[in-house]
Amino acid sequence: MPLKGPRLLVVDIAVPLALFYGLRALGASDLTALLVGIVPGLIGSAVSLVRTRRTDLIGMAVVLSMVGSAIVAVLGGDARMLLVRNAWVSLPFAGITLWSLRHPRPICYTVTLAMLPRRARVMEQLWETNARFREAWKWITVCWGIASVLDGVLRIVLAYTLPISVVPATDPVITAVTIVVLQVPTLILLRRSGTWHLVFAVASK
Repeated sequence: MPLKGPRLLVVDIAVPLALFYGLRALGASDLTALLVGIVPGLIGSAVSLVRTRRTDLIGMAVVLSMVGSAIVAVLGGDARMLLVRNAWVSLPFAGITLWSLRHPRPICYTVTLAMLPRRARVMEQLWETNARFREAWKWITVCWGIASVLDGVLRIVLAYTLPISVVPATDPVITAVTIVVLQVPTLILLRRSGTWHLVFAVASK
């Protein structure tokens, strides 16, 4: 996806934080500073959509959570409603992820397959012929689903227990920790299945 790395670091994290803390330092209310802080993310999503000419479901979910929480926050005058917007992405994603276990191919496998088109043939062959490969992806999906539930709950708890000025700085930390931690079961399960090198080691060359 174009600009994924730079956008994650700059548009989605650095700029919103700079705007929030900068505006607060200038005397803006928490609600105003938070509302202005989500604007770069909305613009970035719009630019990405125009450039790629395709809908990114996760990106759209993030946009909808931003817009929805902003409307509710403005109508209710509650800045904390904006602080929990990422939970409204994590929790539905968790539900979809765990629900996908009822289907032949869990979502973590299908998403990874889409992200690695050059390895699609290898992955499809493994899926059709290797039971341990299929079992690994089912357990990977379980791990991601449970982690997403914990991620969403933690964001809500922190949003309503910590001072408002502290919460925005915790968002990128939670995101980074969640992603890094989830690499561990993904790596372990695929290595135990004996298929890690067949997919990812070759894909990295």
